Amino acid sequence: MLSFDQYLAIDYGSTFLKGVLFKKVLGKITILRTETLSVVELNENEGDPFEYNIVRFIQSFFPEETNFLINLGIQNLFVRDLSIPLITEKAIKEVLPFEVENLVPYPMEELEVIGKTWRIGKEASEVISFNVHHSELNRALKPFIKGDLHLNCLSLDSFVLSSLVSKNYNILIKEKSILQLDIGGKYSIFNILYEGKLRHTRQIYMGGEEITEEIARVLKVDTPRAEEIKHSIDFSMFSDLVSESESKFLTRFSISPVSYKNIKKFIQTKFESIVHEMENSIFSLPENERPELLLLSGGGSLFVDLTELMQSRLGIAVSRYEFLGIDDPTLVTAVATGVHYESRSQVDFLGTGFAKRINTNSFRLSAFKSHLALISISLLLLLGVFVIGIILDNRKIAANKKILVEKYKIGIGGEISEEDDPLMIAASKLKAEKKKTEIYRLFLSQESILDLLNEATEQFPSSEVLPFVLDQFNFDENEIQIYGRVNEFGEIGIIQAALEKSEKFTNIQVLNKRLITGVNKYKVSFKIKMDIVIPKDEP
Repeated sequence: MLSFDQYLAIDYGSTFLKGVLFKKVLGKITILRTETLSVVELNENEGDPFEYNIVRFIQSFFPEETNFLINLGIQNLFVRDLSIPLITEKAIKEVLPFEVENLVPYPMEELEVIGKTWRIGKEASEVISFNVHHSELNRALKPFIKGDLHLNCLSLDSFVLSSLVSKNYNILIKEKSILQLDIGGKYSIFNILYEGKLRHTRQIYMGGEEITEEIARVLKVDTPRAEEIKHSIDFSMFSDLVSESESKFLTRFSISPVSYKNIKKFIQTKFESIVHEMENSIFSLPENERPELLLLSGGGSLFVDLTELMQSRLGIAVSRYEFLGIDDPTLVTAVATGVHYESRSQVDFLGTGFAKRINTNSFRLSAFKSHLALISISLLLLLGVFVIGIILDNRKIAANKKILVEKYKIGIGGEISEEDDPLMIAASKLKAEKKKTEIYRLFLSQESILDLLNEATEQFPSSEVLPFVLDQFNFDENEIQIYGRVNEFGEIGIIQAALEKSEKFTNIQVLNKRLITGVNKYKVSFKIKMDIVIPKDEP
């Protein structure tokens, strides 16, 4: 049966919502559409901005979709790195809430805890735990509780981002220790992975929105204009050389050298601060687990020569995600959300007890409309084929029975009714005739013609092994004569040798061998004469 699924992965960023629509057909996943919409801020009395923006985004671009994937922001939960003196996943899961209890500012009754073990040692295991308050879960699920909207997975942005590395580790990614930096609007996500597993994640409170605000302040323009100016920077802000693009940029937006110098210095300072925060986390790692690769994403990573700056400062290779087929850095987290949903190792808060209680739309038959329709069509087709098969079989049986009746009349003789089974009647008559023959054989104390025919047939080579034509079979008292044709003279000897193996025939002689002219097949005729062995009388 054709199997397909379609779902929308939403990345709720600090300044933009990004959506990637996935379609899965027979296990193959393709991206159908991508959309972006700016986040609208609301006053406290205007409602929850998260619910408003999610609903607005869906209604604007994907009103026909019903299945969704979203993530909690790393700023909305507590992440803790733990070392637990246990070495089995089951035991770690049982004690995890108690290990976290003294590390979070809320009682455990108000939290849902999910842990991921990234290394199991001989005596202890290294675990990263994600702890979210019930109020955040309630807020995230609210847009999907009513109506036909169905939430398939609720994860967190930093973990889905790590799924890109986990999926491709030891395939397209060979480095053991890897960094991920997603530079967003208000903050950046920083991940450290080891052997394809997330070992540490944190939030760096720096992003592209600060640069927009600084441009607006220095140039005294509104935010949309400042955003336009920022996105028009198509030259390096980290080089002292003045390029032609830089001169055109200053002329186009009428920016004075002093103002430009202040903006450029601010941008350089911000990225230096991000590098400094990354270095603080890197220095805490053991020497043999220092990172080998940094992967950049997010709108803030689009600045020209940023990869070169990071590479020179950190001393490691820096790349974006083009080698994974993701050309737009702003869509990396949204694409990663779909990758995470299809992976085996998931962080899904929908599976927690609190989420199950409030997520009343967790199961709806309407979500399986297409599947149920395909099942119904398949069952109808199967039933139709089954009924047609029965009808055709009955017709074949009736036709074959008619043929058997005709053969019965010709071969055995007599009439039978339509209700009678010709095979059973023929078998019954054959049995009766065989019984008569047996009586005759016992009475005459010699082999019956049927026995002799059967013996000759069994000993005679099969037509597949030795093609031949039987012209005549004579039985006269104690002698049998066989007339036939074969292709070669040597084949007559094969027949003679085969008959000599029988205990019922003796004195086997080949007579009248001759070549038939004018034919290409069965051109050698022969006659075989043999005597029947008469059994000795029992004493």
